Amino acid sequence: MTVRKNNLAILLATSLLFAAPLQAQESEVFEKGVAAYKDGDYETAADLWAPLAEEGSPEAQRNLAQLYRLGLGVARDNGRAYELYAAAAEQNVVEAQVNAAFLLLTGEGIKKDPKQAALWFAKAADQGDALAQFNLGLMYEKGVGVPQDRAIARELYQLAANQGQERALARLDAIEASLPPDGDENSRDEQRGREIAEKAKKNAEERAARQQEADVKRVENRKAAEAAEKEKSKLEKAEAEAKTGPIMMMEKIEPKEEAKEARKTEPKAKTTTKEDIAKDVAAMQGDAPEAAPAARRKPNLAGSTTAKRQNTARTTATVPHSARVRLVRDAEAAYARGDFRTSVRLLIPLAQEGMPVAQFWLGRMFNRGEGVKLDRFEAYSLWRSAAASGSVRSATALANLSNRLPEQELARAERYHQYRMQRMAKPAN
Repeated sequence: MTVRKNNLAILLATSLLFAAPLQAQESEVFEKGVAAYKDGDYETAADLWAPLAEEGSPEAQRNLAQLYRLGLGVARDNGRAYELYAAAAEQNVVEAQVNAAFLLLTGEGIKKDPKQAALWFAKAADQGDALAQFNLGLMYEKGVGVPQDRAIARELYQLAANQGQERALARLDAIEASLPPDGDENSRDEQRGREIAEKAKKNAEERAARQQEADVKRVENRKAAEAAEKEKSKLEKAEAEAKTGPIMMMEKIEPKEEAKEARKTEPKAKTTTKEDIAKDVAAMQGDAPEAAPAARRKPNLAGSTTAKRQNTARTTATVPHSARVRLVRDAEAAYARGDFRTSVRLLIPLAQEGMPVAQFWLGRMFNRGEGVKLDRFEAYSLWRSAAASGSVRSATALANLSNRLPEQELARAERYHQYRMQRMAKPAN
């Protein structure tokens, strides 16, 4: 049965680069490849990972496959990419199993094989991968590569939904809507399952928030310890010099005087106007043409936002992480009360700096035309960047938008994203 691409989720898994423990020497070479990749030196990364991949390292095989699929540092070759994905997938690397399945399902550069795609999805689903469970469920629901079986599809959707997979929840809702009005025991079980999944999702979000706060605290403590160590080193050096050199008098500015001087030179806060927000939105969108020219794709792996953070005209790189978290919360509160202008003003610099949660919310506002002009290409690009950084909500939103867009519009959205990435990566004059 032939199914159009936009009837299936075709977003390739773009998880973070592997950094699993290897043997000491191999680990050093592998990490050099990761560092080269983050620096944009893809040829060096490919040269370092290729020998490790030949020796059977699944992490190197999977990363090298990404380079061949994207054409980074090597000639683009989906056939070679699939060989490497399959080699890593045979060693039970979940991400490689999912990527291999997507290539077989879409037939990008290789022969389509829905049956083999279903087998790889099944292996990943058995390991608990929610994305694989969802896509295998979709194949059973549509009868693609496997016999059509809605009962199995519902079971797979339920497994994925229990892990917070929103698209699986949507498919369960759609299936239940097609049942008779009085429903049945299975539908009630599914409702209970959704309630459990929603509760699990809420608990997971709370745990993630607590973990984020703990990470911020740990970073702040480390910086404080480093500052204390530097101060200690200065004191020890001063004591050593005092024993052998002349005594030097140093004048210390009292805190009150220092604060007074700071207040004298501190610029007054500028009131943000509607025109300022419009300028910020224009700065994000750039001057991309209606149909941007084809460009080499940027990677969907960790470190892809480094250039953006260094070269964006407006940046929050100097703002502490805890302050950025507060800004996001303020933006969400403004959004909840319908103050979209304030929400946009707070989110734009955070999204430009590469903060996934800000990119998700700003993408939603562009997709709905809330506080900004409706722009699905901008929404696509923001969600794509956030999904590459591991945002599950952005990956779900991106897949839903991709399924709704016609193929030509989807291709234009991708070209716009690549153009935007290249433009933001250019060094500032």
